[in-house]
Amino acid sequence: MLIVRTHLLIFALLFAACSIPASNAQAQKSGTVVVVVDIPQVMENNNKFNGLLKSIQTEIDAFDKVLTQKRKQVQTMIEELRDYKAGTPAYENLEREIAQIQSDVNVQMQIKRKNILKKEADVYYQCYKEVQAHVAKFSEQNGINLVLNFNSKEINQESRDDVIKGVNRQVVYQRSLNITKYIIDLVNKGAAPVNVSNANGTTGTQK
Repeated sequence: MLIVRTHLLIFALLFAACSIPASNAQAQKSGTVVVVVDIPQVMENNNKFNGLLKSIQTEIDAFDKVLTQKRKQVQTMIEELRDYKAGTPAYENLEREIAQIQSDVNVQMQIKRKNILKKEADVYYQCYKEVQAHVAKFSEQNGINLVLNFNSKEINQESRDDVIKGVNRQVVYQRSLNITKYIIDLVNKGAAPVNVSNANGTTGTQK
């Protein structure tokens, strides 16, 4: 059964913008204004992204119904085949018909899977590029030079894989530099970028 992958891909991004807020005039001579954004969280809360994935899932569900009907048809034909004597023309004709249906279904499944994966990739790419554009514009309007991908999810210490992923995170520590909520708002509402220095204290610097 084909399914849409429900776990989001991990995006690694590095954005550059220009200018420094007046409050950081001293820092601009020796440092870079840096903030972080949780891209997986942005995508999880991206209404357009979720809507497009839902439409793909609807397409998959419809195809699954067709497959179910085909399976029932084949099962009925297999049961009917038992009523025929092996080697007779009727038996062989029905056997060939069953094989043809099964072959056609396999081909249809391969084609559908390829199309679904392509559609899903297009959705991820399109929505990611839109998020990237919002981050770039937000950064330019707020004097941010660098935006790092940040994972705000708590590490599950009971999971070895989760701990290893946590150890390898790009951002080890950040304080009041997370612009994720602003980007989510921009993505979903198309609102004008918020001035970080006013809404979240200082943007911060990293030398």
